[in-house]
Amino acid sequence: MKVVQLCFPQGMKKAFTLSYDDGIIQDKKLIEIMNRYGIKGTFHLNSGFIGIKEEAVIDQFITDVSKIELEELKDVYSGHEIAAHGLNHLKLTDISIQTAVYQIMEDRKNLEQITGDLISGFSYPFGCYDQNAILALQSCGMEYARTVERTGQFKIPDNFYKWHPTCHHNDADFMELLEKFVDKDGVFGAPVLFYLWGHSYEFDQRNNWDLIEKALAFISKYKENIWMATNGEICHYVNQFQKLVFSADGKRLYNPTADIIWLSIDDKIYEIKSGEKLNIL
Repeated sequence: MKVVQLCFPQGMKKAFTLSYDDGIIQDKKLIEIMNRYGIKGTFHLNSGFIGIKEEAVIDQFITDVSKIELEELKDVYSGHEIAAHGLNHLKLTDISIQTAVYQIMEDRKNLEQITGDLISGFSYPFGCYDQNAILALQSCGMEYARTVERTGQFKIPDNFYKWHPTCHHNDADFMELLEKFVDKDGVFGAPVLFYLWGHSYEFDQRNNWDLIEKALAFISKYKENIWMATNGEICHYVNQFQKLVFSADGKRLYNPTADIIWLSIDDKIYEIKSGEKLNIL
């Protein structure tokens, strides 16, 4: 039987994504840098805190964690994905499943009303989750949720409700991992994914905005071969690939989705359009 593997759009074998939490004013500067280098990303917001002005002591730093104003949101995040982070940033593991559903669904409803877009992604407040949290997300129509559990690897998640990032931008080996990602291919031609996460206020804390500038300038040099995508775009695309229908003998496949899907068959790249059948000779 021939080996059929997922490819990202245009037959690419690599994808890069990032996500940053809390909807804070430092996102503006981060997005300016991202836009300069053509990098797309996802920003997880707590709709219950939009526009709040405040400081907090985080990791022993006095930190401005003021949130972006309501009237600015659509413009600031234009071209990027807005996703949920819980109405009031409560630990989903500390509350009843009914309260968790309320926190998720109200956040989703508010953000959809503000943006006019469908909200399908989430990141766990404080990185805390359990099976009840996952059930709550599923009941609210969420398609994925990011944890804070570093993998140091480039694997597409087996379970998008436990989407573990490659690393945080303050990890000592961040640039080393990024260089490894662009230099090496996946084992046996498998697709690979680099997922970066953090909070943009952390660049203020350590005065290391030059770090993210350097990283995005570096990865942007490889845009012809790396799919720069939001979390939601990657999750949706991988899920659509999983819906391809194969014949019993594995020699034909059908794309029942509304999307163009790219794949490799014994290392040869194919695209299969919506509603199209493909013979695997």
